[in-house]
This record gives sequence, C-alpha cells and structure tokens, in this order.
Amino acid sequence: MRKELQAKRKHHHVWANYLLKWSTNNRDLFCVTRKGNIDFTSVRGVVMEKDFYQLTELDQEHIDTILMFSSRSPMTLQEQHNDYLNSFLKIQRLEKVFNNSNMQCEKTNQIILAAKCNLLENLHTKHENDAAPILDELARGNIGVLSKDREMLSFMMFLGHQIARTKNFKVCCITGISKNDSKLGKIMEHSWWFFSYMFGMNIGYSLYSERRKENHTLLLNNTNTDFITSDQPAINVHSCIKDDEFYAPESMDLFYPISPKYAYIVTESHRYESGTVEIDEKSVIELNEKVAKNANEHIFSLRKQEVDNYKLLVGDTLRVIKKHS
Repeated sequence: MRKELQAKRKHHHVWANYLLKWSTNNRDLFCVTRKGNIDFTSVRGVVMEKDFYQLTELDQEHIDTILMFSSRSPMTLQEQHNDYLNSFLKIQRLEKVFNNSNMQCEKTNQIILAAKCNLLENLHTKHENDAAPILDELARGNIGVLSKDREMLSFMMFLGHQIARTKNFKVCCITGISKNDSKLGKIMEHSWWFFSYMFGMNIGYSLYSERRKENHTLLLNNTNTDFITSDQPAINVHSCIKDDEFYAPESMDLFYPISPKYAYIVTESHRYESGTVEIDEKSVIELNEKVAKNANEHIFSLRKQEVDNYKLLVGDTLRVIKKHS
C-alpha cells in the first residue's frame, strides 16, 4: 500500500523520540506500568492510544463551541483556528458525499480513513521535527540555540502542544468543565482532537508572546539524582498550585524535562534567572515529585531507582481532580 494511503492509527501523545533521552540502548527505558510495576520497555509501545487524534464528525453544536472558544483568542490565532477547522471539515464533507453516492471503492475508503487518522498526527509530527534540533542542543547545554526568534517560536509552539496533546490534559480539562456543564463537557470530549490542538496553539503563542516578560532557564542537574519525565511531560510547578485543591491556576511556571541532566523552565515567578542555572539535589527531587504527581499512569527514567523512588506519587493530581468532580 502506498504511504499516503496508510492510516496512522497508533497515536503517541508523548513523542517517542523525546523519551529516548532516557534510554541507554536507544530503544528501552524504565517506566512504571498501569499496575504500578517497574518495567524496562520500548518507547514505541508506551504513551500511545489507537485513534487518539482521529477526526470525528462535527455537528453544528461542535463547530459553534469551537468558534466560541476561538473567539477569545487574538485575531491572528482565530484565523489560524478557522483555517485548520475548514481543512478538517473539507474531509468530513467529502466523506459524506462519498457515503451518499452509494459507490463501492475500497481505495477511496482507505484515502478517507488515512486523512482522518493522519491529518492531526502529521501536524504534531511537524512540530516535533521543528523542535528536534533545538532539543538536541538543549540536551548538550546550549541554551543559545533559542537566541533567534524563529527557533524560540518553534520551541514554544512545541511546548504548548506538549501540554495540550496528552491524555492527562484531556482528562483534567473535560472533568473540570463537566463538573459545571455536563453538556459542554460531552461536546468537548467528542471534538477533543480539535480542542487539544487549538489549546496547544494558544499556549505556545502565549509563551512566545510573553518571552521577554518571563524568565527562560535551562536547568543543569549535576547531582546524583536524574530528572525523570512522564506521560504529562510539561507541567505547571508554580507555588500557587496546591496538591489537595482543583482549580484553574492564576500563574504558571512551566517545567519540561529535556534529559536526565537538563530541563527547561519558563517562570512567571522569576524563581530562576534567565540562562543556564545549576540546581541542587533538593530542587531536583522537588521537581521530580511534581512530575510524578502530575503523571497520568507512567513515569520514565534512565535508571530503575528513580522510578522506584517516585512510583507511589503517580496519579496524585488526577485523584484529587476526580475527588472534586
């Protein structure tokens, strides 16, 4: 089958190549499983869900809700949201025309399925490819790679989607919204594939727009404890967040592990100076604990010891959310 006809149905909501920074053999890493065990497994088989980004049919109420949320964005973003939405709706219209024609054509069916499965997945792949050389430089300790606006924009858009594309972010958002409006929660859940991408765009744009107001820091970890990462790798570690409460935070210090030795943090609080800052083991442990608590099911590490140290914290944030829902 030609490549353009192949439907990508295994959708990783955390980039597998990113996780390789925690692998010693360029394939496997230590992780905590859904049952709380520790496994040494391939990055290709984790943080993946079949058809997670597949397009679903949007009715008018879904479209109206998307446009309502989009209207709160800057005009530049509204135009981009609309362009993406129209591209996706074009596939939906073509599928309807084909289905109503009563034609039998396996090739056409395959083209439509491939479009529905691949369009959003390919957009995420584009962001990953743009960020790949930047991540490699940051993993070498070179924060200077972000001195140019083009690289900073690519990396901030990538970070925005690292927040919004995950299963954990979906659960948090929809649980919070459904608590106050169950109908809206169902509308968003059905069309989450679009909302997640739209929210990722908005977060990335905001990070880039505010880059001169906030401190951007590459954290250097030369301690005996490695940075870990998780199935929700980009998290808010601002002090305004309380472990036993569930509410929309007023501020954000965005933390993103790059490798066992480096992490990137954007701080509204200005907790760290801009540039490269070496941190102590106490700070590394504190940040690792927050990563574990904000994980959905999995944390990942270069060494088994780190997974064992934090595995009992995994899912704490989701448990608090469900308790308050």
